Amino acid sequence: MFSGPPVTKPPSDGTSRFQGDGVRYKAKLIGVDYVPAAQGDKMCLDSMMKLKGQEVAGRNQGRHKQRVWLKVSITGVKILDERTGVTRRVYNAYICTSGISI
Repeated sequence: MFSGPPVTKPPSDGTSRFQGDGVRYKAKLIGVDYVPAAQGDKMCLDSMMKLKGQEVAGRNQGRHKQRVWLKVSITGVKILDERTGVTRRVYNAYICTSGISI
C-alpha cells in the first residue's frame, strides 16, 4: 500500500485545461460542410443530415471514416490526422465567436 500524506490536487476552475495546447479528443471525421451563418438549429440539423447521408454513401462504397485528433484550446479548434499527425484544419477562436477575438 501507499504510505505518507495524501496528495491533493490544486483547485481548478475547469477552463485552465484549455490553456496552451488545449484538450485532445479522439474522433472520426464524417465530413466538412461550409454554412452561410453559424447560427440556427435548422441550418445545423440540415448540414448534419447532409454529411450523414454522404457518409452512408461512402460506407456503401467501402470507404472508412478518417480517424482524427480534435484539439480544443482557448485559441480555437484544430483537426489533426491520427496516423500522420498532419494538421487537416484550423479554426481560430475569433472565427468561432462571430468576430470576437480573445
